[in-house]
Amino acid sequence: MPEAAHDLLDLPAPASDTPGLKELVQHGHAVDHLATLEEIHQGFRQLKVDYFAVLRDGRVLGLCARSHIGFILGSRFGFALYSNSTAHTALVENPVVVRASTTPHELLARAFARRGDAFYDDVVLVDDTGSLLGLISTEALVNLQSRLMAGQMERLVHQHDELHHQNLELFRTNHALRQSRGLYQGLFESNALGVAMLDPAGNIQACNRRLAELLNLGEYEAATAALVARVSEAERGAFLQMLKRHERDGVDADGATSREFLLQVPGRGPRRFRVTTGWIPETGQVCACLDDVTGQRAMEQMMARQEKQNLLDTLVGGIAHELNNKLTPVLGFADLLMTQTGEAPTHFAASIRQSALEAAGIIRQLLQLAKPARGQFQRTDLRAVVEESLVMLSFQLRESRCELRASLPSAPVPVRADAAQLKQIVMNLVLNALQAVGARPEPRVVIAVEPYGAAGRIIVADNGPGIAPEHLGRVFDPFFTTKDPDKGTGLGLSICQSLVRQHDGDITAESVPGQGARFTVTLPLDAAPEQSLLLEESPGSQSGPVRTATETRARARVLIVEDEEIVRVLLQELLRRQGACRITLAHNGADGLAALAVADYDLVLSDIRMPVMNGTELYLRARESRPDLARRFVFVTGYPGGTLLEQDIAGWGVPLLAKPFTFERLSEVCRPFLEQAGVGSALG
Repeated sequence: MPEAAHDLLDLPAPASDTPGLKELVQHGHAVDHLATLEEIHQGFRQLKVDYFAVLRDGRVLGLCARSHIGFILGSRFGFALYSNSTAHTALVENPVVVRASTTPHELLARAFARRGDAFYDDVVLVDDTGSLLGLISTEALVNLQSRLMAGQMERLVHQHDELHHQNLELFRTNHALRQSRGLYQGLFESNALGVAMLDPAGNIQACNRRLAELLNLGEYEAATAALVARVSEAERGAFLQMLKRHERDGVDADGATSREFLLQVPGRGPRRFRVTTGWIPETGQVCACLDDVTGQRAMEQMMARQEKQNLLDTLVGGIAHELNNKLTPVLGFADLLMTQTGEAPTHFAASIRQSALEAAGIIRQLLQLAKPARGQFQRTDLRAVVEESLVMLSFQLRESRCELRASLPSAPVPVRADAAQLKQIVMNLVLNALQAVGARPEPRVVIAVEPYGAAGRIIVADNGPGIAPEHLGRVFDPFFTTKDPDKGTGLGLSICQSLVRQHDGDITAESVPGQGARFTVTLPLDAAPEQSLLLEESPGSQSGPVRTATETRARARVLIVEDEEIVRVLLQELLRRQGACRITLAHNGADGLAALAVADYDLVLSDIRMPVMNGTELYLRARESRPDLARRFVFVTGYPGGTLLEQDIAGWGVPLLAKPFTFERLSEVCRPFLEQAGVGSALG
């Protein structure tokens, strides 16, 4: 940035002890009207402000906004077209410019009269000559309004106390006036909420216009209606009990009572209202404030369903991959059983049964996750919740190449809970952690279960960048997120908090910037007599080292790269029994690349989704060093990973063998490669 523009950006802000509106000034940063948009953009990057004042001959010409400058320069060809444009070409429309002599009320009236995005623009404060005194942020205006309102409330309280004292002295001679004054002090016609004065039986004795609008009442009906009659029959008893308690106990020690009720509104049907009530001892009435929250509750339910659907969408690719991996040996070994006799079928049948059980377990977990939101609370082991959640996330964990450390106790940690909801909590926390550590050179996520006094805890920690202190207190707020719009709605953690509270538990977040974050879910232990827990242990995974099986008459060399051991064994068995092949097995792309470096192969059968190095990376590395070898690849996968990857594979000309596959399909795909190697009838 040119030095001149830099000097303009560093204008000092007025001293905070200057009287008047100058106390509200956030900063005094400004640019000359001839500064280019590129210079202004650089200034915004250097200074943590959203607006600069634009000056001409020392006087305020207008405002320029970080968002507007970014929009102009960030558009297609925007930087090339507009970077040298001057500041006056990108001014904020109709900025609010006030003099220091303006009263706070006049300032607030002008600032809050703005609509849309203009509401958040800074206000420019100038002196009588039009010279810049500084910029006032919307936050400062809101704080000013709060202070003014607090002062008004203090004066109102003071006036109320004085009035109450006077009313006590005039009670016998002016009883009717005292009641009227107390009544109308409790009714604010301008209140955004519906306000009603009720007798203990639930009849409306007075109300404001807003209540009449909410309940669709006429003028006469509003003054004589029975609010209790509008409450749904199922909740009417609770509504009357709340009113009677006010009458019996007088002023509550804990202040007003708030609860939601379903009311029948003529012409609108049933509507959900939040009803806040308080006792007015002067009149012997209940003051009820009603707020229609029907739309808000519907939106919350819709967003909760959307958040859950997003979670399911995230998992569907991994689940499809895992299920197809389990079903592949079922079909393959079934083909072998049809041609074998003796002891071998028993071993193959055991493999088929194990894969089928694992597939059924994954399907059962998916159904539990997708069942209705109303929980089925049963005795549940937190260890099994975490184990099954990690099984569901195995695909994402492999894809992220993140180190996962699980610490589970040897003894059960039983709680009374809905297993599906707890798994949703665990998966949300782990997925958040995976996103947080995505840019770390050595990503790590730790998940632990431990008893904690009369409670059990689930802890999910990561070594990501952590949470900024100013954001830590808001991570559970609905719609609050620091992620990009396409990576989160800001509801995941708020839904987790809601589910935890439904279980009478608590969830907390801790973080040290630069050292990761830690989320702790605490749930009360189930004190009931021990019985069988809801969840069962998930079957363990199998793995093994790279090994080579050599046939004495082998002519064709085949490399099988597959992270699922049972699928590796199946492919090896099918090729060994039906063809004269020398077979090498590799667990992942890295092992496969090492095998390709020391031997030549006529056929490479490679899975796509694998830890350490996936199949596509193996193919690209092989193609770079051995273009001839790349023409002998066949991809074997249960889920390629999306349309773009499928298009890439098709463009490479690599055959794709989809899991689960039959022996006939395997023969069809592999025969051309083996015939070319001289195994003419290998897979005939």
